Amino acid sequence: MMGPTDPTNESKPSDEDESGPYRLADESPAPPRAASTSRPVEPKPDLSDSEDRDPVDEVAEEEEEGTDSLPPPISRSGSTQPWLVIAGVCASLLFLSWLAGAPQLSLPDADGNIRELGFGERLNGLARTAVFLPLAMLAAVFGLGALAFVRQRPIGMIGPLFAKSLAIVCLATLVWLVPSDIRFLKQALYVIGIPVIAAALAVPIFRLHPRDAVFATASSLIGMILLVLAAWVVVWATTGPVEHSREPV
Repeated sequence: MMGPTDPTNESKPSDEDESGPYRLADESPAPPRAASTSRPVEPKPDLSDSEDRDPVDEVAEEEEEGTDSLPPPISRSGSTQPWLVIAGVCASLLFLSWLAGAPQLSLPDADGNIRELGFGERLNGLARTAVFLPLAMLAAVFGLGALAFVRQRPIGMIGPLFAKSLAIVCLATLVWLVPSDIRFLKQALYVIGIPVIAAALAVPIFRLHPRDAVFATASSLIGMILLVLAAWVVVWATTGPVEHSREPV
């Protein structure tokens, strides 16, 4: 006959239970686990992959690559105000010189004497200068356009192109104010001085090769001749043939 069972023996598991397939959980609280100081670093995504790149950035890079492959334009972007100021100062100096009758604007005679300009000659020179400057600017633009066509380069910004061309023409025209008592030298300055100075100024202003500057200047002279011929045709067409009056016998 069995006696009453001891309750302490039922609640405590035996050592054999530990080796069995099931193990009772320990009722005592587990000690706090120390925080790990080293955390695994997640690898950053590679932005160079095509999946992680923005399509807008890809289009921008393609446009930049296409732009780099093209030759630089003739007229780069920039402000036109400084060039217009330079052209205005040079043109004003020329106009004031004509009005004042500067002796540098008069051709010397065979003996080297310089005569004083009359009032009508001053106004005539002022009018010719006012017509020459815009025509020379258009001729310079024509020469640069011919250079862009031959070299297969984009023409660039139109505003800076006209402003820089006008500044070059006005600066080159100041050669008229160079004093000289030799008639041949004075005529050479009038005819050859302006194209030479314009070609020299086109190299730093438009960043041209000297060979391209000479080609653009030669094309500008051709354009100037065409403009003068067109002006003569317009004058001839508007005025008509001149009728000579006959005196009665």
